[in-house]
Amino acid sequence: MNSSIFRRGRRWHLSPAIALAALLALTGCAATDGAARSEPTGSAGPADSAGPASSEPVGLLPAAEGTTTYPLTLKTWAGESVLQKRPERIAVIGTSPNMDALQALDVTPVYTLSEDSYAWRDKAWTEKIEKVDTATRKDPINFEGIAALKPDLIVAVGAVWEKPDFKKLADIAPVLDTEKEGEIPWQDLQRLVGKTVDLAAAADKVVTSAEQALTDVAKAHPEFAGKTITIANDYGPQYGLSYYTVAGTFTEKVMVDLGFTANPNAKRFVDEDVVSDENQGLLDADVLVVVYVSEAVRKAREAKPLFTSVKAVSEKRYVALTLVEDEPTKLVNAAGTQVENATWVLRAGASATSLPWAVKVVAEQWLAGAKLS
Repeated sequence: MNSSIFRRGRRWHLSPAIALAALLALTGCAATDGAARSEPTGSAGPADSAGPASSEPVGLLPAAEGTTTYPLTLKTWAGESVLQKRPERIAVIGTSPNMDALQALDVTPVYTLSEDSYAWRDKAWTEKIEKVDTATRKDPINFEGIAALKPDLIVAVGAVWEKPDFKKLADIAPVLDTEKEGEIPWQDLQRLVGKTVDLAAAADKVVTSAEQALTDVAKAHPEFAGKTITIANDYGPQYGLSYYTVAGTFTEKVMVDLGFTANPNAKRFVDEDVVSDENQGLLDADVLVVVYVSEAVRKAREAKPLFTSVKAVSEKRYVALTLVEDEPTKLVNAAGTQVENATWVLRAGASATSLPWAVKVVAEQWLAGAKLS
């Protein structure tokens, strides 16, 4: 099955700052202000300091499975820390998949960063979080804010960029990150979190369920089988048009899992995903989806003769989706109907909770009524 490209670096050839700004502008994965939550009821009792954890529920976590042995050494690319017992108070930083991995296991953190109201987020779950910091993942790590919640584990996969920052976090509590700096599939992230909190079997179960969801959507849409698809994102004149379904990427693999066949043109964008004006013909596919950062950008693109001459456009096998102003979790199609914005999930936000939602959005909302040749 597919793997999420969840990592610190980006494959974009824009500078990191520009690339992040472009993605935030389009997907709305920048966060909105959060607020402190009420204290959760039922404080956790201490777990055993060694050996398998107790099978009794402990406050913010489901009952332990008893398969993880503590003390547990957490090895990361930046250093090691030791989890002496099953964690009871978990802080989480980084992008949404880290929170998703906890939500999927019904583990309630005591500290998180604020974020947009993602459609797959369980509101009842978020209401139990003790502190939702107004800091976002674009801000420096709020070490003091994290320390104030007295966590005994910090889930920070992909969120730590410098070893000194790791050391500061590890001085607060053991830190969970990848052992090697780089990519981690969403399945591995889920299992890493599950093992650390003694819920390995539960993690396996949610991964299997999420993978089955992709299979189910593909079965429900046999019209995708054997067709090609291009998804592109137009960030406007400053950042350009980005080819999303690049060969070998997570986005392409998701489309293949849905039944589409790999687009031969996608190989042309492995080294550079920006689509120049003269290469707009390479956008062609059985169906072309372009997500625009604004209505003005869409109109400008559709006024270009080189774009309108793309067969998918001229033969009306083209889906235009435009970001809704001041509502970054929504897009609007050519008919004026609002649909969900799954762009972030397809790029880097996949998880056991977000991916099943995203593929249904693509199949049932983005491609609803699309003409497949």
